[in-house]
Amino acid sequence: MSRMTVEQLRQDLPMTREVGYFQTGTYGPASDSVLQAVRETMETEARRGPATAAGRQSHTEREAAARSGLARMLNVKEEELGIETNTSRAMQQIARGIDWQEGDEFVITTLEHVSTFGLSYCLEQKYGVKTVVLGEVYDEHFLGDLAYVLNDRTRLICLSHIASPNGRLLPVKEAAAVAHKAGVPVMLDLAQSVGQMPVDLRDLDCDFAVGSGHKWLLGPMGTGYMYVAEKQLPGFRPNFIPDRSPWSLPDDPTPAPTTRSRTEIGTYNHALVVGLGRAVEIMQSIGLENMQARIAELTTRLRRGIAHIDRARIITPTLPGKSAGITSVKFEGFTKTDLDSLVERMSQRHQTVVKSQWLSAPPDPVEVAMRISVAAFNDESEVDRLLEGLDEEL
Repeated sequence: MSRMTVEQLRQDLPMTREVGYFQTGTYGPASDSVLQAVRETMETEARRGPATAAGRQSHTEREAAARSGLARMLNVKEEELGIETNTSRAMQQIARGIDWQEGDEFVITTLEHVSTFGLSYCLEQKYGVKTVVLGEVYDEHFLGDLAYVLNDRTRLICLSHIASPNGRLLPVKEAAAVAHKAGVPVMLDLAQSVGQMPVDLRDLDCDFAVGSGHKWLLGPMGTGYMYVAEKQLPGFRPNFIPDRSPWSLPDDPTPAPTTRSRTEIGTYNHALVVGLGRAVEIMQSIGLENMQARIAELTTRLRRGIAHIDRARIITPTLPGKSAGITSVKFEGFTKTDLDSLVERMSQRHQTVVKSQWLSAPPDPVEVAMRISVAAFNDESEVDRLLEGLDEEL
């Protein structure tokens, strides 16, 4: 495909002509180009017959290109990637691939997504697993605290690359080094990072990773992925899937395990995978470095403006290299009800879409923030309208 610019991406998103959309950290809008790829695939299958040679060919080649494109973007082998419907389901697959025993430990931080906390509760109930929650993630002693809690019962560490509640960029590469020194595998939650910036899983040196296609990648809703490092594959069996098909002939060789063969079961939506591939193509065409730079430029503009608004306090780290496009803001004296009302007024009166975000699990009525997700397709006029709306409503 020809090179695309950030401005061309914006033009490919009709929604930008209606609202200032700052909710990409929840759901990213799929572009017309992505929707066209999905539509063309489904229509071709329907017209030619999905089980005919022509029908299968309509998606097979494009789907293979989508999988290889995602692997290249993350700098992993295609055999190490599997497609899922979202980050949470992918995380569940990783967890089910571990032989948990009573007394084992699962390490997370206070900044993980609510689905990670939900997973930890279920591990406690089903297997008697102890969840160790690291608190002072803001502290420079985080890596030392991580090393301190690791022991021979620690089975897995789960860390967000970028924290969903407040947008903090966690030192995941350094954390992986600490964990591996103790012989503990690491799973990274990439839902808020892939699509905002370049992500090289070889460099981060994690054992597992999960992510969404429908957030910053701007792919179709209901797409996600998981990475299982090649060294982890032999013992990774989250599902009842044999390595050899029951229809294999006696002399057929047993294929080498892949993340796809161990995790993807039965029929799935080929068109959505093709659409995800198109979204990846667009990101690579623009250049994730360019996306990151544009996000940083707009986020700086936003944060400078918020600093002049009474009652508003940014809780996202603002030092270079400590965050990206998510900015979480607390308002003095606001409860969840107050914040929900403010978010609604921003939408109705100022055509600006933001999120009311819980900051703790279980929820605390006053531990809430407005989460503003600045994407590369946003522009200066939308940021200024958001600031003017906040100033007016407060």
